[in-house]
Amino acid sequence: MTEVLDLVEFDGVSPDRALAALAGRKRALHSGHRSYTEHAVGQYLAREAGRELVPVRDYWVVRRDNGLRWELYAWWRRYRSADGTLRELRRLRHAGARSSTPGEVAIAAYAAAFGAAASWPRRWRQPFALTGVPSSPRQIRILEVGLDDGSSTVQFEGSPEDAKAYYDTYGAQQVQTVVRGGPARPGSACVGCKQLTGCAALPRVPGVLGLSARSAPLRKVSVSDLRYHAACPAQSYLRSLHLPKEAEYADSAKLGQAVHDWLDRLHRRHGHPACSVTDMPPLGVNWTTGRWQVSDGDAAAGRAMLLHHVDACPFHDSGLIEEVDSEALRAVHDTAAQALVISKPDLLYREDGSWIWRELKTTRRRPRHGEDLLDLYPQLALAVTLLASGALGGDPSGSRVEVEILRPEGSDPHMIDPTDPERLAKARSVLHGYAGPWRDDHVWPAQPGGHCRQCPVSQWCVSAATSDSSEEEGA
Repeated sequence: MTEVLDLVEFDGVSPDRALAALAGRKRALHSGHRSYTEHAVGQYLAREAGRELVPVRDYWVVRRDNGLRWELYAWWRRYRSADGTLRELRRLRHAGARSSTPGEVAIAAYAAAFGAAASWPRRWRQPFALTGVPSSPRQIRILEVGLDDGSSTVQFEGSPEDAKAYYDTYGAQQVQTVVRGGPARPGSACVGCKQLTGCAALPRVPGVLGLSARSAPLRKVSVSDLRYHAACPAQSYLRSLHLPKEAEYADSAKLGQAVHDWLDRLHRRHGHPACSVTDMPPLGVNWTTGRWQVSDGDAAAGRAMLLHHVDACPFHDSGLIEEVDSEALRAVHDTAAQALVISKPDLLYREDGSWIWRELKTTRRRPRHGEDLLDLYPQLALAVTLLASGALGGDPSGSRVEVEILRPEGSDPHMIDPTDPERLAKARSVLHGYAGPWRDDHVWPAQPGGHCRQCPVSQWCVSAATSDSSEEEGA
């Protein structure tokens, strides 16, 4: 997106030629990514029609030297009026992306108000190359522009004095937080971190995904990513780009999320009391809200599931629990697969020095004879390999995976021992079946079919099956 707009706004290239230039890159853009880029560029340029602001290539940089060089700037796109009295910064975002924080807006406004024009340094450690002295704009405007529909929201507008006051209130604190830093928190951002190789906070565990050692660029992956890839590599890739989605969750998935959220709030209570019947939604009330709201009938089924959890709540034995981590995110570096593996257990708690990984599943389907939970829920396979390797710390010998399957008719508890050689071998086999094709994929081809009707990113996929074609395929 930025590359195309740069060609259009700074080099005078037509939008069609700028988009065509993407195909000539050394690594061609995925067709779905290109489809979204064409849409977003069209929306943005249509918004710009008739406007008289001038695009600015240089950054606006505030620099101070007090023994250490200090530079403040914003990444966002820059514009000014012809006479230079107005400076405008725009953050481009698609639906679903978070809005800018007041601290981020304050930094952008301050840089626009008092920054000098500067070009990007040739090397990261070098300072910005100043190309002019700070100008004296009289008006500053900070916008967020939606790439889905071209809409815009003013986040700040005022004089340089207003920008400084806003920065003093929100921006200075944000800068101090960034400069001060804090403890390392391994997660998705580790993939692009320049300190990755020397970071002691990220566990290195070869073989978590059951793959042999290889030389490859580091990739981030979760079990959800692997499941999406197994269904359709193109869907997996387009999801990873965080493109706008349509109808992402079916009603059954919404109900599952609603049940998870309700229990998560209970499990986060101080002291971790056991869940009781009085903690559950009252009879006859649709207790689901927001993005997880479902029909009255589904809500009643969810209430029945929640009531069945009461007897299975792990906090009935709270005297044995030493530590609780609800909805904890964990990241490990599988040095064999060259993958940053991200997981988020529904509940982690520690007993007698060992971690217990608990997963909650909701379903209306009756259990089938001979089903293996590791095949049915591959995230359980990852839990087994992580606990067996000691990646979460503690004593692996006492660890276990607990699975609570809630149905409207009852609760079905299961336990998996990660120290059992057969269970561990099975877990590795399951993960290898998912991770092998994903790790070897560099093209992300579409696999069109009937499932395209439920794919939330199919609107960007040029290969998505239409309803007619999928019906013919089914016939």
